[in-house]
Amino acid sequence: MPITLVPMAMLMTAAGRRQCANSLSASSIFRGADRMAMTRKQQILAAARGEKLDKLPFGARIDVWYNYHSAHGTLPDKYKGWSQTDILRDQGAGSQVRFFAVTREEYREMEVVETNDPPYITTEYRTPVGTVAKIELFDTSEGPWIKYEMEKLFKSEKDYPVLKYVMEHTEAVDNFEAYYKLREEVGEDGMVMTAGGGLWSPVQRVMREIMGYELFFYELADRPARVEELMEAVKDLERRKLPVAIKCDLEIFNICANWSDDIQTPVFRKYFVPWFQEVSEFLHSHGRLVMAHTDGEMRRLNPMFRETGIDIAEAITPAPQTLVSMKEFREQLGDEAIIWGGIPSILFEPMYSDDDFDAYVRNMFQEMAPGYRFIVGMGDNLPFDGDINRVGRVAELIDKYGRLPIQV
Repeated sequence: MPITLVPMAMLMTAAGRRQCANSLSASSIFRGADRMAMTRKQQILAAARGEKLDKLPFGARIDVWYNYHSAHGTLPDKYKGWSQTDILRDQGAGSQVRFFAVTREEYREMEVVETNDPPYITTEYRTPVGTVAKIELFDTSEGPWIKYEMEKLFKSEKDYPVLKYVMEHTEAVDNFEAYYKLREEVGEDGMVMTAGGGLWSPVQRVMREIMGYELFFYELADRPARVEELMEAVKDLERRKLPVAIKCDLEIFNICANWSDDIQTPVFRKYFVPWFQEVSEFLHSHGRLVMAHTDGEMRRLNPMFRETGIDIAEAITPAPQTLVSMKEFREQLGDEAIIWGGIPSILFEPMYSDDDFDAYVRNMFQEMAPGYRFIVGMGDNLPFDGDINRVGRVAELIDKYGRLPIQV
């Protein structure tokens, strides 16, 4: 049955970024023996703020593996009934858990109708100037934690005024309670990674969620002014979310995700970089850190990343899954960027032996020497056929070879 739902931009200077980091970390500076007593969350945050630790921090993500095996009843016997955080604690790793956003959208002067026909969800936005609709697939049994748009909102030129109306009549309200509940469950075992407004920046939302990549480039070639007008409407909505989101005591704001060298590169500097600069400036001025989920092919995007003002490149995925080595990531992103990631998902799969895995991780440590401003993690998840015990193996290798500074 249908359900009706109720309805600035300049780069922060190096000094400014240091001031941001200092304001965040003044109460949590650990030295000597005190650092050994830090929780996994404190270790991750300290590295994210550029503090020097005694050992590499480790924040692991296993939701694809966990969701799949929970749904199919195939979790290892030991872990049946355990949470992701419980499993990662047992493996000796910090937990990296995903939450969509600390704000949510409410609608005025339109009717939003959602129809569920599992695993499909159809959503219609009925406005005075027309109707747009999307069809999404949501099935966590195969691992995903977010919806996938099977049919996008934008179909043709006639949808521009409707989409603009939807964006202009959407308001941001806080979603703090749900975030705080999850954060409490994770506790000091790790981080709940989330966004202020949504997973994607305005341009990425238009490209990925509203139009789809192929149609976006056709429209940008044929009707650039209309596309840019829609982008601005989405930006204005995100600007309305920021003052709401900043009231949440979130330490790290994710501001975009899922780039790829072959898709975003042609439009990145013109459309992405100015927005990232604007949002980074705002968040830094409030003493917060800024992150992007950079899990794709990044070779041509890395140099432009340095222009964005973003502090943390998270879910970094190197060769053999992409074309960029960890040494190249460090060289291309610069010493000022915090790199979180480094172990490609495919390394956890059976086609790589235990010896292959160990050799890769040890070499990664060497490539990242001396190892500061680096958080060990996945690029970007433990796959459903991955070996959970290799997560624990990473923790063992860190204990043995991940003391800082790493000597080459």
